[in-house]
Amino acid sequence: QGEAARAQLAAADVNLGSTIVRASVDGRVGDKSVRVGQFVSQGTRMMSVVPLNAIYITANYKETQVGLMRPGQPASIEVDALPGVKLDGHVESVSPGTGAQFSLLPPQNATGNFTKIVQRVPVRIAIDAGPEARKVLVPGLSVEVTVDTISAKGEIGQMKDQEKVRRRDGQ
Repeated sequence: QGEAARAQLAAADVNLGSTIVRASVDGRVGDKSVRVGQFVSQGTRMMSVVPLNAIYITANYKETQVGLMRPGQPASIEVDALPGVKLDGHVESVSPGTGAQFSLLPPQNATGNFTKIVQRVPVRIAIDAGPEARKVLVPGLSVEVTVDTISAKGEIGQMKDQEKVRRRDGQ
């Protein structure tokens, strides 16, 4: 009887542990679609958790603007919700493809009459803001981001020179 009671206690502990849901990151809860006491099954969407520490912007730059953008370059951010305040940030990453290539239905360009469309490239900008600004920053705000690409200015000339040497050696 003692062993049966211990097994029941262990099963109850497992069941109790299944009632606790933990988020993988600290953050603010938004778009909550569950209530206390509600039963949910695996894979059910319950809420959105917006991280407080890793705040970033996904800026969709034209392909003609990203040639000199590199991770680590400084950025200046103006948020419409904070008029007159400039926040600092830096380029965290540049997407390996355009937004259209990773869309649900990527375009299939056929031969024939082709109109060149300037593509957009997602660039992740990490925001280096203090706790007061973080309270106001929420997803979906309108921002204007300026990236300082001066550190990569000479790379275009180097690429051109390397291409000239490659063509000369290949002929």
